[in-house]
Amino acid sequence: MRVLEYGKEHKKTLLFLPCTAEPEWAFADSVVLLAQDYHVVQIVYDGHGETGEDFISVETTVDEVTDWLQAHSITRLNAAYGCSLGGACLTRFLALGKIPVERAVIDAGITPYRMPLILRRLACLRDELGFRLIAKNRKVLEAVYPPERWTLPGRDPVKEYDALAAYLKTYSKRTVRNIFWSANNYTLPTKPAETGCRITYWYGEEEKQARHSNAGFIKQYFPRVELHEISKMDHAELVMMYPQEFYRRIVEFLTHTSAAQNERG
Repeated sequence: MRVLEYGKEHKKTLLFLPCTAEPEWAFADSVVLLAQDYHVVQIVYDGHGETGEDFISVETTVDEVTDWLQAHSITRLNAAYGCSLGGACLTRFLALGKIPVERAVIDAGITPYRMPLILRRLACLRDELGFRLIAKNRKVLEAVYPPERWTLPGRDPVKEYDALAAYLKTYSKRTVRNIFWSANNYTLPTKPAETGCRITYWYGEEEKQARHSNAGFIKQYFPRVELHEISKMDHAELVMMYPQEFYRRIVEFLTHTSAAQNERG
């Protein structure tokens, strides 16, 4: 695991747990904005890029993040953000409560499956094969994630997709398998720790059906969570493609005194 730090001059600290399948630079614009107000601790998972290590599990990642924070005398977080796989890690991090968090945004976070083992194994195999197909075939990559939608204005889509394609090829088979198994099968305590954290669960309008069970799980596990649908957005699109809007929304949640902002799309 690698840790990137921005805005170290600030007293308030924000933990940033990104999604998988995207290099660290995909979140750079949003992180830079957050670093105007927070000491941002961005996690780069094992197995993501040339780390020399395979990704093991959500549980291992959360333990490593907790150990790093404690080793750096960070015993409380003002804020935390986790997207997709990062949302899974944040869900477990909040549930354990070893380091209290004041406010947390779980953005399309993945939650444990609630179905028989054989179906979970088949789902993992499906996801693993789908990832490998996208990683190996540029045409499939661009068909699934059209460059005209998934390239920031002013950027060269050819260069960006060249870099992304090269990055995806760094994932080992073990890392890919472990990502999809662990993100959907990680363990949680029966009840989450009571830390007083205010939590919101975000999901894009265009991924509403895919996130239905995840949102339901989170609502059941964290009864006071605030569910918030982001209009016209797909999975992880807000944080990567609309940094200014992402920043506006997250700062509003982190600083607002009521849930009113979560009632707006």
